[in-house]
Amino acid sequence: MEKLVEFKRRLYNDGIIKRLKNDSLFKDKLLKDIKKGVVYPTIRENRLNFYYYKKLLFEYEDRFITNSKFAFVPKEYHPTYVADGNELGAIANFCDGYENIKERAKLYSSPEDKGVSNICKNGNVISNLPNGYVVLDVEVAFEKEIIESDKTIRKQNRIDILLYGIEERQLRFVEAKHFTNGEIKSTTIPDVVGQIKRYDDEIEKRYDEILDVYTEYIKNLNKIFDEIIDNPIPTPTSILPKCGLIIFGFDDDQKNGRLQKNIDNKIKEENIRVYSIGQESKIDIKTLYNKMG
Repeated sequence: MEKLVEFKRRLYNDGIIKRLKNDSLFKDKLLKDIKKGVVYPTIRENRLNFYYYKKLLFEYEDRFITNSKFAFVPKEYHPTYVADGNELGAIANFCDGYENIKERAKLYSSPEDKGVSNICKNGNVISNLPNGYVVLDVEVAFEKEIIESDKTIRKQNRIDILLYGIEERQLRFVEAKHFTNGEIKSTTIPDVVGQIKRYDDEIEKRYDEILDVYTEYIKNLNKIFDEIIDNPIPTPTSILPKCGLIIFGFDDDQKNGRLQKNIDNKIKEENIRVYSIGQESKIDIKTLYNKMG
């Protein structure tokens, strides 16, 4: 027996937004990096998450929290070694330790994390708004409960990126894979094919729910960033019902060899839209959006 768990991305009242906008960490630190596209803001269930290099830098509900492995750093930060006599322990406050926390978070990022981060930077939901195409959300997780032998097991499908075309008012999901990821390679059918087909099934089952959730999501983004965006972001009217795939992190030899012969073709044969680009830092979000359509 299978039961879909409600997909949630809402803030229950404006109180959390007012508190956030008055918090010095948001006003003096995070907002500047969001404008640059370095930090990526997302809305979760009655909280906000702020990502840096695909790592959860901060969560905010009634106050900011971060992972202890990011916050326990020397006063004089060094990424690998600490000298005897350095002042150790937790930072005094998040504002003073902001840059150190970011550097610590970055250390835990994989090449694939950094690639996704570059895509998010190029399509930052605030800084890239004038270009008309943005990354609206990341780490989009859909949960379901499965009852097996009287036990309830929770399973999750987590899609890397959600794109939004503002003129088209359409949402498009994208899974992202680094060239070294074994899920895109196989002598038969790569594992990523089954993964994306599960995502397609999820999108189909939850179509109306996803559209409703991101309508409210955008309304809240407009409230949070009303002082720095020129015009409110319009709400979506449709979803592309198929998830696409982006592959990155390869050189020309790899592209002309294994990528083209044994990866791209095998995945495309399964009717999955694939966009391959060696350096993800060069990705244009409008191009990625169109490649997925």
